[in-house]
Amino acid sequence: MTSPSLPMASEGLSILPDAFPFPGEGRYPSETVAAHGQPRTLAEIVDHEAMGYRAWGTPTGEFLARQMERLAQLIRWTGATDPIEHEARMEVWDEEIRQQWFDRGYHEGWEAGRRAVIRD
Repeated sequence: MTSPSLPMASEGLSILPDAFPFPGEGRYPSETVAAHGQPRTLAEIVDHEAMGYRAWGTPTGEFLARQMERLAQLIRWTGATDPIEHEARMEVWDEEIRQQWFDRGYHEGWEAGRRAVIRD
């Protein structure tokens, strides 16, 4: 018994040049996953992984799921679309927080010194 074959037009087989990225190009699943209910964004991919860990039904799985959920929350907060972008945005935010703490400490030290001079 032979299986029926459908005629295939050449335009049905066209491949876009960017369909297969070169090594080192930053293509991530969020750009390529189909919309069949599968995760499309980086945050959705991380949420999906959290569900997998939670399905283990163990304290370790629950711990890992919570950590993945925290990561997904941070990814949404930064608005990043890929891991490199997320890490870069977190570095900027961390530096801003460090600078705020430095400024606060400097100001408090300056005020304490000023008060000490005034008392003397």
